[in-house]
Amino acid sequence: MSIKTFYLIDRNISMMVGEYNQYGRLCSRVMIGSGSLLVERTPLQLMDDTLKYISFNLNGAYKGAKYILGDRRMCPVIVNPYQDVCIFPIKSTQNDDCIWFNPQHIVKTKSIGYKTEVELSNGISIIVDSKLASFNNKMQIALQLWKLSKDRGTTLNPMTSHFEPKKRRQLTKLKNGKYNFDAFNKKQG
Repeated sequence: MSIKTFYLIDRNISMMVGEYNQYGRLCSRVMIGSGSLLVERTPLQLMDDTLKYISFNLNGAYKGAKYILGDRRMCPVIVNPYQDVCIFPIKSTQNDDCIWFNPQHIVKTKSIGYKTEVELSNGISIIVDSKLASFNNKMQIALQLWKLSKDRGTTLNPMTSHFEPKKRRQLTKLKNGKYNFDAFNKKQG
């Protein structure tokens, strides 16, 4: 089995996971299409290498994601903004066997007891140690980051549309159990 020393994450990646090579060194097993390759870099190094190659870095990508989504654990990250690649971890990134998924390649998820079967666009499925609701929540947050980042990146005048706070109005539940939709109709009319 050949091991690659260099690889850049692109839109074809469906998932990656840490895997030890024959010498006990943590590497990355990357699934591309229906095949996989082993890269002599940890998943976090691989992500940082890709971002540095296009003049960003992993620390900045995490900070940006947390700015957009709020401070959260196991935050997804945009690893290649030019190819719209966002990946998310299913457990702490400190775990060597943390699996990172590209939500663009997830076709279907299904509960298998306390685990989740994830069907990928290449026809391969994998069962992961995550409850379905937890997995789907992480996937939706990653898709939300991807969409918000893409929208912000294509806005004609981001200085006015994203840095000036918009007036927000909130629906609240009234004592009678209904929401206050009428309050908004009166202000518009």
